[in-house]
Amino acid sequence: MSLSWFNGAWGDHSQQTLPTLISSYLKSSDTYIAVTETFYLVNILILFNHIEKADELVNAVCYYRAKILSAPSSNLSTPVLEYFWQTNIVRIYPHVDKEVYEAFVKEITPTREGRLAKEQWGQYRESCRTDWMIEHLSVAEPKDPHIWREIDDPVMLAMCCRLLAREETPGVYPPQERMREALAAAMKLYAQPQAPIEEGVDYSSTQAWKSRHSFLLYRRLAIELAIRVGELELASEILSMALRLDGFGRSSGASLQDFLFVPGIYDVLPLLAEGGKKSNPFFIEEEDANILVGVILSAVELRATEGRSWTLPPTEAGWKELMERLSKGAWLINSTEYKNMGLECAANILFPPATEAEIEAVEKDIGSLPADLKDMVRISNGYRGGWHFLGGGMTGIQDIFQSDYPLKEVEDHFYDRGLKQTEGDYSGFVLQLAPASVCDRCEHFIIPPAMWKANGEESVKDGEYKYWHSANWRRPTIWNSVRDSIVDHVEYIETMIEEHLREDDDSE
Repeated sequence: MSLSWFNGAWGDHSQQTLPTLISSYLKSSDTYIAVTETFYLVNILILFNHIEKADELVNAVCYYRAKILSAPSSNLSTPVLEYFWQTNIVRIYPHVDKEVYEAFVKEITPTREGRLAKEQWGQYRESCRTDWMIEHLSVAEPKDPHIWREIDDPVMLAMCCRLLAREETPGVYPPQERMREALAAAMKLYAQPQAPIEEGVDYSSTQAWKSRHSFLLYRRLAIELAIRVGELELASEILSMALRLDGFGRSSGASLQDFLFVPGIYDVLPLLAEGGKKSNPFFIEEEDANILVGVILSAVELRATEGRSWTLPPTEAGWKELMERLSKGAWLINSTEYKNMGLECAANILFPPATEAEIEAVEKDIGSLPADLKDMVRISNGYRGGWHFLGGGMTGIQDIFQSDYPLKEVEDHFYDRGLKQTEGDYSGFVLQLAPASVCDRCEHFIIPPAMWKANGEESVKDGEYKYWHSANWRRPTIWNSVRDSIVDHVEYIETMIEEHLREDDDSE
């Protein structure tokens, strides 16, 4: 099953999948949507306390933005990300001396910390507003907000909490005693039964929103109150309640960005993560987060270095497209092994094309070559594989020779493909091609057209031949042509990509 994550919407399109995002990076003419969705995923990873992975992902997108965006923004940062970096710099980069870093930040951006604090206070003030309640709910502010202890009406409980938490002086927060009382009023409201929101219901445009606790009293406010009075476990419980009952989005009164911009939230996220899916139904496990980020990083790098990919089915693609898809896809799922081999990018997987003179010289030496093999080497004279991946790859006609390998050794595998049964040896010579990479004893062979015709049943047609690779520890894998093998490789690779799998997991 493909990895997916909640994208902030509700209904049929509430899940973003890894294959869809990768396809958007590799195949779309404009990657703006892919980048936007990646930044949303970064926020998701932060919420789940995958701090290092979130930083790794956002830095990669920022690094390559000039190459993957048609109109790259000069600044992809947001207040949420600025607060993220400001708060987690030492955790992300443990070798950085915190005092040195803070002095550096103060020197180059003396107003940043103050600006973020001002914006955070602005969100706090917005959460304490009561004028909209007076207008839309037809209620008046109570003369004494302390009456919350004596009432159970949800609207009035929310009103009292907002009034107790409110502070008019910019940048100033209420005293501890008043914040504790506001928090107690909030928890009295939240203690009342509340069903999770229903998919398909637009709570912002119906009367249903009046009954939602998260609309009456933004959970963001209660979370901040709990943090400010030192109740971190309670803050985690409120955030968990918000996710379980309301998800995150504008329609629930608090967006994901609002939660992540609460001062002190990074002391709460580890507590939330401890509960896993029980505390957070949208939780992504660490193993899945590693897969997500690894595959997306490869896709971003591939788009930046190789450009847009093609979309035809492999069987319909021309040789140039087919080999490009082979190399790009192989890099995407096996980049670790390739990098260990000294390769720097997907293009390095393919060898330069062979010249007509080189093709003629080989045919003069060993006889006619299959037509599709010649077509391939005119585009790429072979391709690199891995220890097991793609049978080690193959060298095209760079290292091809008449082999003394007896067809008798594998004849049983070819009877149902048109080979005649004979008592003696078969006429002609099998061609052997060297693997292109150090591999686990994999060998590549071709029964050339003339040999296949001479030793085949009457049904064998001119130009037909067989290609296979094998090792002494496994059965041969046989194709009707080199092209069929490349098509198979591309289909296998692209299926791996769709299923968020990597070939090189054992190589890391």
